[in-house]
Amino acid sequence: MALYLKYRPQDFSSIIGQEHIVKTISNQIIHNKINHAYLFSGPRGVGKTTLARVIAKAVNCENRQDKNFDPCNQCSSCQEITHSRAIDVIEIDAASHTGVDNVKENIIDNVQFKPTKSKYKVFIIDEVHMLSTSAFNALLKTLEEPPEHIIFILATTELHKLPATIISRCQRFAFKKIPHETMNKHLENIAKAEKIKITKEVLERIINKSDGCARDAISLLDQLMATGEKNIDSETASLVLPNTNIEKTFTFVSSLINKDIENGMNLIKSLVDDGINFNQFNIDLLELLHAMMINKADPQAAFILDVNDKVKKEIDKINQQISYTDLIILIDLIMKRSQQIRLSPIPELPLQLVLLEWCEKKENNQDDNNFTTPNKSNNEKKEVTKKEPITKENKESTNNKASLTKENKKTSFTEKVKNIVNKPIEFSLIDIEKKWTNFISQVEKEHPSLIFILKMSEILNLENNLLKIGVQYSFHANKLNDKICQRNLENIMSDILGHKIRIEAVVQEKEINQDKNDIQNLASSFGGEIIS
Repeated sequence: MALYLKYRPQDFSSIIGQEHIVKTISNQIIHNKINHAYLFSGPRGVGKTTLARVIAKAVNCENRQDKNFDPCNQCSSCQEITHSRAIDVIEIDAASHTGVDNVKENIIDNVQFKPTKSKYKVFIIDEVHMLSTSAFNALLKTLEEPPEHIIFILATTELHKLPATIISRCQRFAFKKIPHETMNKHLENIAKAEKIKITKEVLERIINKSDGCARDAISLLDQLMATGEKNIDSETASLVLPNTNIEKTFTFVSSLINKDIENGMNLIKSLVDDGINFNQFNIDLLELLHAMMINKADPQAAFILDVNDKVKKEIDKINQQISYTDLIILIDLIMKRSQQIRLSPIPELPLQLVLLEWCEKKENNQDDNNFTTPNKSNNEKKEVTKKEPITKENKESTNNKASLTKENKKTSFTEKVKNIVNKPIEFSLIDIEKKWTNFISQVEKEHPSLIFILKMSEILNLENNLLKIGVQYSFHANKLNDKICQRNLENIMSDILGHKIRIEAVVQEKEINQDKNDIQNLASSFGGEIIS
């Protein structure tokens, strides 16, 4: 059994992170004031369907006392609901039953009948936002005035997609992400129950990756336990858990603040090599900057961030290096560029533009500040030059010097960017030879008409990103050097290498001459002669 199913809460007291909802509904059960329709909204994996099942058990429990709200989990009704065998608890996946006919068949026609053996007939409709408009309309009347023995519990992750007419007919509860400390304690209890020792660092990685989703966190823990290790450390976790982006996000922000273009470009390249989703990285980046903004505005509001102490200290440290105004401008710049990530044919390009734009802006600002902010020596010079008459020639000379100084600094910045962006990619002929089999296989899939020629070809040399391959016949070379064929081959090889490369086919004269000699020898052996 999956770990998240094994430790799925079976009563109100076991539900974590949703105390505000549990308290309200448990009081309703104690005072026998059950509402006819509930609407649970919130992120995935935080307990919406689980709480719906617990409510169904509590209202139908055969042994529950009047002043108690938790189900006994021992009676036949509780057991049937726990094992999804209860006839009177109908769970409907709205994602696969979207039409009006499904609603009529599974709900409207069914509500007219009293429960078979329970006190209440409970309809749990998961992902209710997936229902069609006609299905919602068909449900309205039943949802507004259901029979006394009916309880509706609707669950959704996208509340905004529900019609207002549906929301207004339900008692709505908003579920929250599981807080960091609560999740940490819950995972520790599960690990202890499973007799597994797990380091705090690994728990932090699980919690950060789960993003407040208890089901995801427990599933990740389950994957780690599947390794068979009783002591789970960072080394074991690295086999299962994907690398977190939090460290790389901090590194990128530091590169922006310190105007370290080279380090920033290298980081972006490493993200490409690791196959990181740039849209998600951008979200992580904005979340970090948002946390920095909140922390800078009110350091006492750190609890809003819901991050561990290590991250809080790192935020405090990096916040000291950037002003509040610059932080707002940086967030605005990234938000504008983030809209281009999905549309860009090169996913990393918008992030590179953010780096270059920000560093250039900061460089220019510093140039202006350095030029306009007088120091002591400048003041002394001013005092000396005050005695000299200010002529038109002197003024023009001063302005020219100032403009030249700025121009030189801008030029140096531009050169620095060019040196980094145009830094040559280093790969050798050995790298190509290692990838040649993959190249042949990919060409065979995409352009099978070229495979015969390529299998007879030979790698000759590599110079200035131009790969020369030798073929035996000129018509083979002409075929491979055709613009369309050449572009297709270059694209395939570039994708495999991860770098742009050009390909050119040349005829191997040596082999041609050898072929002629072989034919001449063959003719001579039969007493013949080749007439050219």
